[in-house]
Amino acid sequence: MEKKLLADLEESYGLRCGEITPVTGGWLNKKWKVSSSRGTLLVKQYSYERFTQKRLEQIESALLRQILLEENGIPCPHILTCQGRAIRYADADTAYMVMDYRTGKSENRETVTADQMESLGSVSALMRREFAKLPLSEVQGYPIDSRKFYGSLWDNFYARAAELTSDTPEEYKKAVLGQEIILKQLTPAFFDRLSRGIAHEDFTPDNMLFHTREVSAILDFDRNQYGFILHDIGRAFLSFALTEEGIDRGKVDAFWRGYTQYLPLTGEDIVDSLKIAWCVEVPWWIQAAVFSGGEEKITRFKEEIVWVEKNWFELPALLGL
Repeated sequence: MEKKLLADLEESYGLRCGEITPVTGGWLNKKWKVSSSRGTLLVKQYSYERFTQKRLEQIESALLRQILLEENGIPCPHILTCQGRAIRYADADTAYMVMDYRTGKSENRETVTADQMESLGSVSALMRREFAKLPLSEVQGYPIDSRKFYGSLWDNFYARAAELTSDTPEEYKKAVLGQEIILKQLTPAFFDRLSRGIAHEDFTPDNMLFHTREVSAILDFDRNQYGFILHDIGRAFLSFALTEEGIDRGKVDAFWRGYTQYLPLTGEDIVDSLKIAWCVEVPWWIQAAVFSGGEEKITRFKEEIVWVEKNWFELPALLGL
C-alpha cells in the first residue's frame, strides 16, 4: 500500500493502520486486509485502467445501496463513509473505499451444505425485499425494454455465428448454433412476465462467505443494479447445485425452503431463474476466447451456461417439477 493512501486513511477516516496484508482477487483492483484502530478492515483501491469516472460514480451509488441493506439487517460488510461518500478520492489517481473485514469460508458446489443453502435462500429473499424498498429512478439498468433485450440476444447470436469457420472447434460451434433453437421459441413476452427490480447481479461463490450452517456475509455489491430478479437465484443454483451428475434437487429444495420463509417462489420461478441466467450470461461465456481455455472459474461459468442450453427443454423434469 502506498504511503499516500496510508496518510489519507489517517487524515480522512482517522485510521491508524498496523499490519497490512494484500488480498488476492479482483481484476486490476488492489485490496488489503488492514488492522487498524477501528478493528480489521478491508481497503479496496479501484483501478482507473478498468473503470471510467462514470463507472465509479455508478459503483458508488451501488455501495450506498449496500449501506442501506446493511442498516436493515442484511449480512454484508459495513462501509465506512467520508463526508457522506462511499468512495474516497484521495487525488486524481486514487479512488478507494473502506469496509469491515468479514470472516467466513467460501464454499462451492462440492462443499456447500443443505443448511447453508437454506440460509442463502433466506438471505436472498430478505435482500430482495430490502432492495424493493429503494427508489429506481437513477439505478443503472432501469428500465428494461423486453424487445430490445430479446433483440440483443439475436444480435449476439448472429455475430458469433458469423465468426464460425470450418476450423472452429466443435464444442464451441454447437454452443453457438444451439442458441438459435432457444431464441426461436422465446419471445419478448417471456421477459415481460419476469419480475424486475434491483438485484445483486454478481451472486457467485466468490462473493459469499459462510459459517458452518449459515451465511456470514454477502460481498461485492459493486454491480448491483436494476435487472431480472430471478437472475441472482438462477446464478446461485448454477454455482452451488449443478454438479457433475446434474442438478442437485436437495440443494435446490433447501434454498427454496429458506427463500419461501419470506417471499413466494414457485416451481416455474425456479425454471425461469435458470433460463434468465442463460439469457443474461450467454453473451459473456459463449465466446471463442472462453472455449480456448483459461481460468478455471471462467471455464466453470461456460460449462454451466452450456448445460442450461443443452437441457433447456428438459429443465422442469430435471428439477422434478
